[in-house]
Amino acid sequence: MLDLRDLRCFVAVYELRGFARAAKTLNTVQSSVSTRVRRLEHFLGAPLFERIHRNVTPTEKGVLLYQHARRVLDQVGELETVVRIEKPAA
Repeated sequence: MLDLRDLRCFVAVYELRGFARAAKTLNTVQSSVSTRVRRLEHFLGAPLFERIHRNVTPTEKGVLLYQHARRVLDQVGELETVVRIEKPAA
């Protein structure tokens, strides 16, 4: 099953083009980000990034996942906002 935290880590690596930068932005350690991306790669059965030295380049599957993951995370954010706004007062 896909985990939203895994998708958030993947999107951060994709957008920031680096595991260390993503970890810093997400206030976590690089090994946690790497583990989450590896878990996604294992789940999907394909590499999502080409890792050459310190350069991170998305693969074709990575680009495709990003397009969908970005939409999913945006929709989840909208859902969280709507639920909070419509929450009845106690």
